[in-house]
Amino acid sequence: MFEAVVLAGGEGNDPLALQQGVHNKAFISLQGRPLIGYILTALARSYSLQKIVVVGPKEGLTALQAHGYSFKPVFTGNGSMLDNIARGLREVDPKNLCLLSTGDIPLVSAAIIEAFLTLAAPGTADFYYPIIPVAHCRRRFPHTRRTSVRLKEGTFTGGNVALIRPSWFIANQNRLETFVASRKHPLKLLRILPFSFMIKFIFHCLSLKDLEEYLSRVLHLTARGVPCPHVELATDVDKQSDLETVSRELARLRGKAPGKTFC
Repeated sequence: MFEAVVLAGGEGNDPLALQQGVHNKAFISLQGRPLIGYILTALARSYSLQKIVVVGPKEGLTALQAHGYSFKPVFTGNGSMLDNIARGLREVDPKNLCLLSTGDIPLVSAAIIEAFLTLAAPGTADFYYPIIPVAHCRRRFPHTRRTSVRLKEGTFTGGNVALIRPSWFIANQNRLETFVASRKHPLKLLRILPFSFMIKFIFHCLSLKDLEEYLSRVLHLTARGVPCPHVELATDVDKQSDLETVSRELARLRGKAPGKTFC
């Protein structure tokens, strides 16, 4: 059994949140429900999860619980995103892998969560990260742009969940600052890696195994990339066009017209 930590933090100046009239993107209304409500429902329905922790603002989390969502709340402070992750991870078993998720992936279902957990078995590494073929994303949502990396095996984009060992994260939080700052800029990230790594990347010879080995060495852990077909894990909501895309898809999946409310 696993525990999960969901991030409902976010900066107060997020453009999409401001555009939608809320202080935090996680609480944008999407088809009559808060954006974060979709992943919370998926996690609650996942039979492999025994506990859900949500890190976010007190007012927002209290409102979620009042509307029936069940989780352990951890209130955000004035720290960084990594500080908020650490707050959540301190509420789970430090030795067992924990599912870490953002709150803005409304298309993810319990079945997809279970599929990722199965792909990560037997779970002996410290960090598992889903990588989704960009071609899959383009076929499903052709107008959505993705940050991607070309490997020997293909071109991939990252998901918005990960399996992580809390004890490793808390011990290495400072080491992660550079990686988090560069997460949306692959070339910046490559500058802190060995020269041989960069050469392989430039000539498209970098393999998934190379990436795992280098990240494991630099971050002092055992890292594994998990090739995954589930586009939903990479379909987050960062801008208005993303919100419209997921709204249309939810309407299609549930057979309702965009804009109608459902529970």
